[in-house]
Amino acid sequence: MKTFVITGANSGLGFETAGKIAKDPENRVIMACRNLEKAEKAKAEIAAATGNEHVEVMQLDTSSLASVRGFAGKLRDAGVTVDVLINNAGISPMGNTGTTEEGFELVFATNYLGHFLLTQLLLPIMSGDARIFNITSDMHNPPGGITWPGAEELAHPAKDDRRKYSYSKLCMIYMTHVLSEKLAAEKSGITVNSFNPGFMADTNFSKGNGKMQELMIKTTMPDRYGKLETSSDALAEVATDARFGRFNGEYFDRSTEITRSSDLSYDGNNAAELWEKSLAWCGLNG
Repeated sequence: MKTFVITGANSGLGFETAGKIAKDPENRVIMACRNLEKAEKAKAEIAAATGNEHVEVMQLDTSSLASVRGFAGKLRDAGVTVDVLINNAGISPMGNTGTTEEGFELVFATNYLGHFLLTQLLLPIMSGDARIFNITSDMHNPPGGITWPGAEELAHPAKDDRRKYSYSKLCMIYMTHVLSEKLAAEKSGITVNSFNPGFMADTNFSKGNGKMQELMIKTTMPDRYGKLETSSDALAEVATDARFGRFNGEYFDRSTEITRSSDLSYDGNNAAELWEKSLAWCGLNG
């Protein structure tokens, strides 16, 4: 039996992917969610649809480093071996402002830093051929582009920045690149890749503006449009199919196809800076 850990699995891409992975009764799916009430309802729906008795819910708030440590500790103490980790949980910049209990910008912490720590803590309990998928977005390269402001400014901004979602998703790709290089250098069988589901209007991430945004994206930027059904199919396939176990450091774009992400996302100096800062913020050694 293989164990899949999916953050933010109670809705949207995480929920659909969890349900598809759970169709195989030999897959154990751990839904790592902030809201346990919503997660339990989602679990019941998946269990009823698949008959899989190995779907579980565990509390995890990726905006809280303390919550991440508690979650990882419970898995470790239970003797769980993780075969696939899907770092999916995320929040939009709309209405999500302020800082976390540990003093980090909320979107940066939820979408990136909590997943960075989670990945580091789970690596020691992963199987030898485990797979990690960091969910990113087309918006890591928004219309008009962005420039790198420095990791410190992202974690502790001087003022609120509407581009903070884009930066958080760029950080997920930087994490993928650095970790993939480290795993390869260690000759580890563990792989890590980025996955872009595209803009999906058929989720609750759009805060009620989905249809309008869907039309705008389809009309003006069709290359950024994604469908929940298609993207979740692809994510479940790359997470489970043996054909994809050899890919490392790649960018899957709304499908099982690999492409390049933005030029900025390949800046090794930015990625190294973010990595070292993240280790320090999480109290970890290199």
